[in-house]
Amino acid sequence: MRVVLAMLVVLVFSLAGHPGAVADPGLVIGDGAPVAPGATVPAQMGCEEPATAPATGPGVTGGPWQRDPEGHQPWSVSSTLTVAPDAAPGPVTVTATCGGRPLTATLTVAETGSGGTVARVLGGAAILLAVVAAMVLLQRRRRRAST
Repeated sequence: MRVVLAMLVVLVFSLAGHPGAVADPGLVIGDGAPVAPGATVPAQMGCEEPATAPATGPGVTGGPWQRDPEGHQPWSVSSTLTVAPDAAPGPVTVTATCGGRPLTATLTVAETGSGGTVARVLGGAAILLAVVAAMVLLQRRRRRAST
């Protein structure tokens, strides 16, 4: 639903020639959330031209663009992008071509859990252990002081 709404906004700004429009508003990738390496993400492009080229970028490959088989939204084509399993985390510029005109969008590759998650869990466990130990020691002192 977000993608359809985004495409409608893009079309309105494109047709109106609004000065605040994004440089290449015709390419929309996913919902803006980071994509894990090895995962796929949907993409849409506003393109009525018959000549299109798949979307590509560093560590990102796209399948062929396809129109709706029932003829809905004839100005829109869709594809699926695949992020390589070894793609570097961070923003990636993806480029697709519509009738010879390049369109770009940014896709963010998510960081993998290569130790970062484990370190956070171990750090949290160590803090929790220190808090529990401090509470036990305080309880012992109270008991000794009251007897």
